[in-house]
Amino acid sequence: TISAQGSTTITTADTAPNPSIGMSITPKGNGSLFRIDVRWFGETNGTWEIVAHIHRDGARINEANTLSYHGLSVPPTTFGGGIDNANTPEILTLSTLDKTGSTIGTSINFKLMFSADTNHTMWTNRCFHTPANMYETGISEIIITEIGA
Repeated sequence: TISAQGSTTITTADTAPNPSIGMSITPKGNGSLFRIDVRWFGETNGTWEIVAHIHRDGARINEANTLSYHGLSVPPTTFGGGIDNANTPEILTLSTLDKTGSTIGTSINFKLMFSADTNHTMWTNRCFHTPANMYETGISEIIITEIGA
């Protein structure tokens, strides 16, 4: 569970949100599957142009290509009447299965990443509006479940 708040600029390259949402797991089995569940709370400018990825040890998983506009999911747009970068948080939920070819005792690192066609500001665990304590805040989390091979 990640409760810290921060902002970052999402670029055309895979970019981690600030604070980072990830974890390491040491497999109990060889060739295990891993279910990755992520919930991200925050706000972006241009949510409809941002896509989410899961990285395993620095590389995307379960995606056909590495284009900046191709991903596993997108944060939903919660404000349909135009742009509102003040107090309309988005909540991304994402699940995927990864077959890693794991080795018992060898740590694997999973991390939530984002990319976009152009630069976008992203706030994690809060809205854009300042001061943050006047508008919605929340937490993000990542859960990794090992499923035997």
